[in-house]
Order: sequence, then C-alpha cells, then structure tokens
Amino acid sequence: MRGAALLMLGICAASPVLAQQPDVVNARIVTRTPHPDVARAIADIVKTQVEPAWIGYAVPALNRDSGGRNDGWSERCRLEQQRVDPAADIERRGPIRLEPAPNVMVLVRVQSGEIRRVRPISGDCQADAGGLPFYWLSEVSGPQSVVFLKTLVNDTAAREQSEGAMAALALHRDAAAAGAILDFAKNGAPKLRQRALFWIARRAEAQAAGIITQAIENDPDVEVKKQAVFALSQLPAGEGIPALIKLAGSHSHPIVRKQAMFWLGQSKDPRALAFFEEVLR
Repeated sequence: MRGAALLMLGICAASPVLAQQPDVVNARIVTRTPHPDVARAIADIVKTQVEPAWIGYAVPALNRDSGGRNDGWSERCRLEQQRVDPAADIERRGPIRLEPAPNVMVLVRVQSGEIRRVRPISGDCQADAGGLPFYWLSEVSGPQSVVFLKTLVNDTAAREQSEGAMAALALHRDAAAAGAILDFAKNGAPKLRQRALFWIARRAEAQAAGIITQAIENDPDVEVKKQAVFALSQLPAGEGIPALIKLAGSHSHPIVRKQAMFWLGQSKDPRALAFFEEVLR
C-alpha cells in the first residue's frame, strides 16, 4: 500500500513536467531538469553543442481573436528545410481545434557554439526536427523567457534570430512581453521600431492604436512612419480604418497620406470605399 502511494506521489510530482513534453518527431530528444535561469541553461547547451541542434520550451501564449489570421504559427511545423525521411514529412492529421493552443513553443536552433535562429510555433503543433538533437527545457516561466529573448533582439544579429525572437516575445501572454515590444518600438534602431510596431498591432492591446499613431506623428524615420501606417491596417476588426481615413485626408506628410490611401484601398472596408467616393466627387 505504501509503495503504491509513493508511486502515485511520484506520478503526481512529475505530471507538470510531463504535461509540458513536446510533440516532436524525427528527433533525438534530451530533456533537461528545470533551471531557474533559462538563459544560462541555454548558454550551457550552446557552448558544448557543435553539431546543429534545437532547444525548446513552452510558455503561456497570448491568444486573441485574430479573425482567421495566422498570427505567426507554423502550419507544417517542419523545423529543417531538408527532408530526412519523406514519410515523416506527411502533415499530421488530427481533430480540428476550435480554440487556439494555450502555449507557444519557443524553439532555438544552435550550431557551432552560437544561436542561429529562433522560431515560435503553436503548442499543439507536431514539430519535425529533421533528425537533429532536440533539448527540451521544462518549467520555463514567461518572465524568464522574456528576459532571454530580449537579449537576442538587436539590429546587428542575424534576421532569423532577431526577428524570430521578437515574434516569440509578441506571442507571450506575460505582461513583461508587452513592455519589451513597446520599448523596442520607442527606443530600438529603426528596423526594430518597424517590427515592433507591426507586433503591437498584432497583439491588439487597448493602447495599440495610440502607440502606432504617436510613431506616425513623432518618429523621425520615414520608413518607420510607413510601417506605422501599415500597422494601423493590421489592427483587428477594422479598428484602424478611421485613423487611416484621417491620415489620408489631412496629414501634412505626403508619404503618410500616400501610404494611408494605399492601405485603405487594400482593406476593402465599406468606410474606405465611402471615403474614396467622397474624394472622387
């Protein structure tokens, strides 16, 4: 009886970790014990890993009503471009999910002692690692992940690292992720400000429209202004259409007006059509 109780206790204690185990195929999986510092845990693997490998963990995802948009999830979840086993490359067919996955998996590709790529995928995706080693870190918290990913976002890093890390941040539920994206939008290099504005729109938080409008008015970089106008068009449920109409009709900067007109034309929104009819009159 006592042995059975100890067995049940062991199962219960292990269940949170087991619940986080990824659905991964075509991989050599190595599970690492929880570490209080995810950046340090990944650094320990990176410095000793010569051959290509993937490192992954899961955190709670920000799931908004996306109106049918993809929102950064991978549809095929094949991590390597080369097909190691054609039979393993057949897309898994499962039940149709009416709700998005509660978690986002953050996957980091390492090779020759450095991080080469960051990729976020849906927590219910079956990942094909292409036959590479796959290190799984259990019990990583949202704040830990945010601190780690922020270090990978900069204008000198490889695109697949920096943009992938920012996309992963934007898909975190943790409030610290929103703060990180906002900081990049305000204080990052021009290219980082552009990407951050896009993700601010995709996160669709209450202050998104105001932050994007401020960038249009105050950012000194023309390319950032153009990206901010595009970001307005990405707000859900046509929320940015009134602001785009205002910009197209009266903004002092000709490039801003031109961009607003273009994205209004792409929107197919009845309010945009009414605006164009009024202009033609």
